[in-house]
Amino acid sequence: MRRAGIFDGDLLVIDRGITPQPDDIVIAVVHGELTVKRLQRRDGAWLLAAENPNFPTLPICDDGCEIWGVVTHSIRRHCGR
Repeated sequence: MRRAGIFDGDLLVIDRGITPQPDDIVIAVVHGELTVKRLQRRDGAWLLAAENPNFPTLPICDDGCEIWGVVTHSIRRHCGR
């Protein structure tokens, strides 16, 4: 999620009470695995879009996909100790 300003080691604050909308950054469960992606709607289909070009965009299907919550904040450590 580099293009979204989220980096490895950041802590994410998730709100499960917010209804996800297009362009929100979300935590999703895809076939039992958690992932952080941007929620998008294209041509009537819902997608989980990666903000890192090294990762694929995933279609949201009814089988094995669930939006778990919306990312509201990220916290980054600036001291290595």
